[in-house]
Amino acid sequence: MIITAPRFTIRSLNSNQTYWEQGVFPAWTALNCYRHFPDGGTGTGVEPHYHDNDEIWLFTAGRGEVRLDGIRHEITPNTLVYTPMGCVHQFQMFTPYENNAIVTRLERERRPLHLTVEEYGPPEPTVPGFVVPGDRNTGPIRDPGPRCPISEWRLQRCEDINAPRAGELRQHEHWMVLEGALDVEIDGKGMSLHSGDIALLRAGTNREVCAEDEATRAVVVRENAANGS
Repeated sequence: MIITAPRFTIRSLNSNQTYWEQGVFPAWTALNCYRHFPDGGTGTGVEPHYHDNDEIWLFTAGRGEVRLDGIRHEITPNTLVYTPMGCVHQFQMFTPYENNAIVTRLERERRPLHLTVEEYGPPEPTVPGFVVPGDRNTGPIRDPGPRCPISEWRLQRCEDINAPRAGELRQHEHWMVLEGALDVEIDGKGMSLHSGDIALLRAGTNREVCAEDEATRAVVVRENAANGS
C-alpha cells in the first residue's frame, strides 16, 4: 500500500523494501530510504566500507561496537550512528539486535554499493561521523553539524507517543512502527499504521499520533529545518 499526497506519503511494510533505489521517496525529503531490520543475530557485522551518500543507523535493541574512521564507539539500545559520505565505517554486534536505517540520495559517482578501500581506493571525506549513545539520545542532536540531514531520531514507546503531539509541523517528521500500531490523523485523514509501515510528513502538515496499546513502539526522525518545507 502506498498513499501519496502533497504533504505526506504512507508506505506499508511490503511497499517499503528498497534501500539504494533512487527516486522512490518524495523529492521534498532528504531521506531516500527508511527501513527497519528486526532480527539481527549475535556476531553479525559488516566490513569496513564507505558510500556515495550518507547513512544513519538507529540500534533499538542489542549491544556491540561501531568504528567510524577507525575510532571505536559502543552500541547500546537507542544508539544513533551518523556515517556521512566518505566515512569508513563498520560494526560488530555481540548480542541479538534490532536496527533501523536511513540513507540519503547518491552523490559523486552514485554507486549503490559497499565501497571498500582495497577495491575502490580511499574515499574523499566530507565531514566527521558521530555517535549519540543510547542513554543520551533523548531529544534533538546537540550538534548535528553542517551536513547531517536530521536533527533528531530516537525510539518512542507508548508513553512518549501519547504525549501531546498535535499541531502543525515546523519541520519534516517521519514515523516508522516497530511493534504494535499507531493511530495517525494527517490533515484530517485518519489511518492506522502497523509494524514496518512508515509515514513521511512534510513541514506544514497537521498531524496527531497515538499508540493503540502499551506494547506499541515506534521511531521518529525529524529533519533539519534547513531542509525546507
